[in-house]
Amino acid sequence: MPDFIPHSDLEFDAWQDNFVTKVNLYKSGWAWPPEADTEWTLLTNTPGVKKKDWDPRWGKVKTKQFEHKDVVFKDSARKSYESGDVNNPADTSIRMFINRYIRHNPKVSDGQKSDIGITIADDKKTPAPGVDVINALREVTGQIMKNEHLYQLSLVTTPGVTSRAKGAGVDAIEVFMAFTEIAVKEAPAAKEFAPVGEASRGYYPHQFEETQEGMKAWYKARKRFKGKPKTWGPFSKPWSGVIS
Repeated sequence: MPDFIPHSDLEFDAWQDNFVTKVNLYKSGWAWPPEADTEWTLLTNTPGVKKKDWDPRWGKVKTKQFEHKDVVFKDSARKSYESGDVNNPADTSIRMFINRYIRHNPKVSDGQKSDIGITIADDKKTPAPGVDVINALREVTGQIMKNEHLYQLSLVTTPGVTSRAKGAGVDAIEVFMAFTEIAVKEAPAAKEFAPVGEASRGYYPHQFEETQEGMKAWYKARKRFKGKPKTWGPFSKPWSGVIS
């Protein structure tokens, strides 16, 4: 079955970062009991524990300069942060916390659940949309979500759609990139953009080379639809970020 928590570490890191940020934004209206606040602090903001253990462990591995033991520590930190010890009622984790205080909380709206990333698109059939809706669903938009040393993470979504699934009939969301000097304000010509990969569950991560530091990376994306022959949606408006 599909899972709302991404499998890869790159996507999981982006997901958990969004989850924590958005829960902190909404939680004041969720009428948590005092023990929930205490547990949330343990889960997300206690040095060396759960999130605060995962962040540096993943940060070390992400540099690509690590030893085998660093991967072991990272995997252990993720398991503890994401799932915890299900046989220990005193333990906490992302999944435990969601089940205890969020999933069945009537004060948490469906929109908030989608925004914090704990829902997935269903497979129920819906009436065929009109032409205007179909055209809108062919569009895609992007923005830089994280910009760290030699690393950028883009959020690539369909405007007005909260689900980060590709969408019905979509084979892939292709991402293209071009480079300019930092001072350049306008996106390069279309011919300068080259394909660099595909977005997954709304995210596109890119690791740059040291020689690219100090340049500006420009992105565009489009949907590729299933079928023979292949068809494509329109290119998104370009978005950019300085490679630091």
